[in-house]
Amino acid sequence: MFSGSGVNRKLTVMADPIRVLLLTHNYPRYPGDPSGVFLSLLAGSLLPHGIKPHVLAPHDAGIADRERDGDIVVHRFRYADDAHETLAYRGNMHQMVLGSPGGAWRFRQFLSSFEKAAETIIAEERIDLVWAHWLVPAGIVLKRLSKHYRIPLLLSSHGTDIRLLSKYRLIAWPYFKPLVPRLAAWTVVSSFLKDQLTAIDSGLASALSVLSLPHDERLFFSDKSVQRDPHLIVAVTRFTDQKRVDKLVSAFKIVHEAYPAARLDLYGAGPLQAQVSDQIRNDDLTGAVRINAPVAQSDLARIYNIAAVVVLNSVNEGFGLALSEAMLCGAAVVGVRSGGIIDIITDGETGLLAPPDNPAELADCILRLLRDQSLRQRLASAGQASAMGRYASGPLAARYAELVRKAVASRRT
Repeated sequence: MFSGSGVNRKLTVMADPIRVLLLTHNYPRYPGDPSGVFLSLLAGSLLPHGIKPHVLAPHDAGIADRERDGDIVVHRFRYADDAHETLAYRGNMHQMVLGSPGGAWRFRQFLSSFEKAAETIIAEERIDLVWAHWLVPAGIVLKRLSKHYRIPLLLSSHGTDIRLLSKYRLIAWPYFKPLVPRLAAWTVVSSFLKDQLTAIDSGLASALSVLSLPHDERLFFSDKSVQRDPHLIVAVTRFTDQKRVDKLVSAFKIVHEAYPAARLDLYGAGPLQAQVSDQIRNDDLTGAVRINAPVAQSDLARIYNIAAVVVLNSVNEGFGLALSEAMLCGAAVVGVRSGGIIDIITDGETGLLAPPDNPAELADCILRLLRDQSLRQRLASAGQASAMGRYASGPLAARYAELVRKAVASRRT
């Protein structure tokens, strides 16, 4: 038994709970695993609303086929032997699938196993509603299930899937479009994603709901017992092209030259990590920049509480969870005018925004906060209040629960 979000969740006993099957390729495999941890929190937050989630996610080496995340049953479908179950949890599924004919064949096996496992759970658990997270791969399985089941269907998109849909729209959208009329609701986590989808098909405007995922304010809060470091900049990220860690390091070089006490801590992993390491060494920043492995949510809360400034400068980000979590912890934040980040930060009010791919402007924003304590504290305080009002788990969980109840009620009447 484990708790993916690090929070104890207990089921509120209801006479007849609504049984929901969540389909996802990303869900925590062990305590502290960051993979899909926000889905663990979402599932747990639905329990007090009389909704009993079952989660179906891919298996991975060393974990059980069936386990419990608190009161949530987690089913792990097998699609290969341990050595070859590598399509999920590594952040490179679409590259592996599109990179070779063998990858495409493995993906077909993956989808077939995913679908069969879903059918078994629907029958055995008497599922009332199926809820897919991400168009690919869960949305593909949802589309297949829609041909054989008349139960309500929900879809939630979180960013990566919409980027892929936009990139391959000529092939992908004709495939997914027939699914839309079957959906009881389609949620996206930012207005940016809604705009991306309506650019593909303007008829989607009325079908989409912008609804961010609930945050865990019991974990992410301003801890007055932790001493904040006025010189520390933190970025919780991945070393990929989208995240633009190289641009952040270039910006920090400017910051460090003007403010030698500044330090940058990077938390993450990814294919471009070696390249960023070389950049740090070549720019003589080895003593000022540290690369740290990804950490559990509970450790993230401590890191956000220590940081003076938290930065996320990725482009076309679906949402920007690191910023909203940091705001809950009372850190001042800097983002870029791109993607869902502009939903989170109001420039000059709850944080600062720089143009994307502009290290000089990004450095200027960071320097303003390091040098001006009153500005930093004012923006941090306003940011925390904004995050509590918009991302607290209670109100958002209630809105998601209402979507589920309405979908199930409309099918039953």
